[in-house]
Amino acid sequence: MLEFLKRAAEKNAFNPGWTCAYCGREIFGGGYFCRECAEKLPLNDGEICAHCGRELDAPQDYCYTCAGRLTAFDAGRSAFVYEGIVSALIRKFKYGNARYLAKVFAPYLANVYYGSFAAADAVAYVPMLKKDQRKRGFNQTELLAREFSALTGLRVISAAEKRRPTAKQAALDRADRLKNMENTFRVADKAAVAGLNILILDDVTTTGATANALAAELKKSGAEKVFVLTVASVSGSERKKEKQAESGAFRKE
Repeated sequence: MLEFLKRAAEKNAFNPGWTCAYCGREIFGGGYFCRECAEKLPLNDGEICAHCGRELDAPQDYCYTCAGRLTAFDAGRSAFVYEGIVSALIRKFKYGNARYLAKVFAPYLANVYYGSFAAADAVAYVPMLKKDQRKRGFNQTELLAREFSALTGLRVISAAEKRRPTAKQAALDRADRLKNMENTFRVADKAAVAGLNILILDDVTTTGATANALAAELKKSGAEKVFVLTVASVSGSERKKEKQAESGAFRKE
């Protein structure tokens, strides 16, 4: 993994001022992070859910979210756990106009891809409404897809579009997130996805509702298999706490 990331960093020699992408400390020898920050990156390289790929506290087949449930996507994986340095960087990426972070995240995504989804035919990103994209200035998942494509050679398809506004997922529980995403996406160009194994790229997996809704539309339009790859995912233990809190079974002291 380290050798792949080193080669990717050399190929994409972005590093504004040759400083750490997180703390700003000057660095040498390539890469995007200083040694101290690199050691703190919450890599999702331990026990994971066999389906969605989120981190687990102990060896088991499925996380609390996936156990006993069917999803439209065939499997999911993420490069990091959504915490610490990475959660701060993703917020900066989405809301702080830090577009350069797509290039920082891409090698980590590519490394997971090669170990998990090397049979994909094309990569899709999560579409935004045009007015929302104009307001933000960019679609962060499209930037991820373009940088990922530059590293892997996997072609990017833009067959899907978002058809209606949705509430912010972060403010909703799982049931409401699923309902919030119903009939949200549509595939305008079905011929572009028919018979393909498609990899969806996104920034964060929380409940998986967004990726599941998009995967369902891709499958409905003829996609053979759909995989999901995100920069980070909320850990299984955190999802269990959230679910227990939603049901009233968990209370913070």
